[in-house]
Amino acid sequence: MRSSHTDDVQRVAQALTRLELVTPQEFDAALRFAPSACRESGHSLLEYLVRVGLLSRFQAERIREGAARRLVLGPYQLLAPLGRGASGMVYLARDRRTDQPLALKLLPPSRYRDDGRTLKRFLREMAIGAEVDHPHLARCYDSGVIDDVHFIAMEFVPGCTLRQQVLSSGPLSLGRAARVFAEVADALHHIHQRGLVHRDLKPGNVMITPNRHAKILDLGFALIAGEPTPQDRAIIGGRGYVVGTMDFIAPEQVIDATRVDGRADLYSLGCSLYFSLTGQVPFPGGTSQEKLRRHRQQQPPSISTLNPAVPPGFIKLVEQLMAKQPEARPSHADEVRQLLLFWAGHEPELPLDVTRHPRRLREPIDLEG
Repeated sequence: MRSSHTDDVQRVAQALTRLELVTPQEFDAALRFAPSACRESGHSLLEYLVRVGLLSRFQAERIREGAARRLVLGPYQLLAPLGRGASGMVYLARDRRTDQPLALKLLPPSRYRDDGRTLKRFLREMAIGAEVDHPHLARCYDSGVIDDVHFIAMEFVPGCTLRQQVLSSGPLSLGRAARVFAEVADALHHIHQRGLVHRDLKPGNVMITPNRHAKILDLGFALIAGEPTPQDRAIIGGRGYVVGTMDFIAPEQVIDATRVDGRADLYSLGCSLYFSLTGQVPFPGGTSQEKLRRHRQQQPPSISTLNPAVPPGFIKLVEQLMAKQPEARPSHADEVRQLLLFWAGHEPELPLDVTRHPRRLREPIDLEG
């Protein structure tokens, strides 16, 4: 008569091979060299496979819970949760066809069955992702529907957000800030040329890669030029329905988020620059409504009082970007890029990053903020 331990080990083995989480050859080799104690129960076996790098901790937990089937969506294998986007959960995943890592944003039926707004926003994001392609934007590889789950397969960007970097290491140097935001401005120029406005640029949506390059994330709030305003303002915003993040939102976006152009993103870029140079948002504290009023009516504390190392000329550029009236800001993002590069000085520019192999990316990576 078989022991329950043997059945448990076989259940784990069947789940792994049926869902192609590991190949039969990988599993046989791991089992052959595993200590005998690791072959005595499914739990011990899963712990061993995590230690040798064949499974992630997240995958082992799902298998232990009997939810292994949720680890696979078509050709994509889920490795670890990365965070929550504006309209869906994001996972580190592997494309089994190419063995490459990617970020997979999912919208399961439970999230949209009783909420048509969420689905409409996700479908907009799927369409927008196909319109842009730039080295300083997280690329969209694929999108579609599998088993009623809507998905967007995006470039996985290792590193940390600009927000995390500033909070952990302090304000950026002048040259570093200028280099990073010149790349951000370059990506914004690409977005604007394609008739889009990001509307949620902030340090938490800018990744800093291992080679210290900037990558803009999350086009979930983007506005399409000429897009008809739907009756439901919750989908893209409108008068009385604010879209964006309160600490970085342009004054005109507060009034009507559908009546903005690329200069609203330049205001957000200025606020993000302010944060990166001082370590604080332009209008800290207060309620959301108070923040919105300050963006429209008040000037933030001077950068010179918070970081005396920033020269007046650069402060003037930040102030121009944060002008209350759009016409007082630079006219387009490429002009901002050129102005910022003037201040980058001898800040070194490393080669663009090359995506690493997914077997080395098993554990969750904090991309919140």
